[in-house]
Amino acid sequence: MNRKINPASLEGKLIDIHSHAGVHLKAYICAEYPYACSIETIACHQKMAGVDVNVVFPFSADLFFDSLYLKKGICRPSVRSVSPSPYAIENQLLLREVYEFCPEYSGRFLPFISIDPGRSVAKQIKNILMLEKRYPIYGIKISPVICQSRITALLGEGRDFLDLVREKNWPLLLHTTVHKEEKYSNAAMAFEVIEKNQDIRFCLAHCIGFHDRYLRLADMMKNVWVDTAALKIQVQMARENSPIVAGKRERFKADYRDHRATMKALAEEFPDTIIWGTDAPAYSYICRRKQADGVYMDFVLKARYEDEIAALNSLPDRLKVNLSNHNSIKFIFGSEAKR
Repeated sequence: MNRKINPASLEGKLIDIHSHAGVHLKAYICAEYPYACSIETIACHQKMAGVDVNVVFPFSADLFFDSLYLKKGICRPSVRSVSPSPYAIENQLLLREVYEFCPEYSGRFLPFISIDPGRSVAKQIKNILMLEKRYPIYGIKISPVICQSRITALLGEGRDFLDLVREKNWPLLLHTTVHKEEKYSNAAMAFEVIEKNQDIRFCLAHCIGFHDRYLRLADMMKNVWVDTAALKIQVQMARENSPIVAGKRERFKADYRDHRATMKALAEEFPDTIIWGTDAPAYSYICRRKQADGVYMDFVLKARYEDEIAALNSLPDRLKVNLSNHNSIKFIFGSEAKR
């Protein structure tokens, strides 16, 4: 029996809210980076940097998709799929890695399972419930653009997932973007889901592309947090005026010459809402990604784990504790109101 970590045991610990373990088969097939990470690797980074605990989730649902189409950047289910439903094998392997393969590190990880919000919903839920009987699970991560499935499916064919997280008191961590052509995980779509489910805790990843209005909307809502995952390369994209981040008129006012200065501005403006995360190992991102039907985007972004740690360590102690502990615990466990 694996002992479940509780909020009291996390008090005073440094928590990374956003990291991946496993294999991203599409990235490997297409010679992209990063494509894999193990629990042992993350634990080594933790020890080097003084991090105590990571929220961790699978990389992708690629084993459900046809590998020939993955080579083209397309997620297409196949009768030859290795996995019976999206993330079935990936979720199982993540939990086994944390609790069985590397039990010496199990106290350092809070596993979230991943879901595809629109495909094979009943099969996914059946698999999740079987896993939950054997292993502690702390929440759900959804990356709609990685599985090419719209987040708004949660309001339709995927609505049973929302009933599941209510029953289990699990939070949802959502990949988000403000890229206007990205039709899977656009922030406007995410807020459509959130506003209809204000009894569920949500965390929106990647600073919501530094979009000032969305950041302030999240800050106003008691059930919404925002993470800083892959901050260094997000700030680089802001300097380059990438469509992945908000345009200058819509962008949160900060010094984007240095990601540490951006972190300080976010933490000071939204001290109860921002949560620190590294996105390990995807603090670098070198790939070609499908944004919508017929829309692709190339990324050549390189950073280091040390860059994400440096942003957190640049904060005053009060803000550092908020971003790496207090806000994380409230999001994960709902142990108290946001304010």
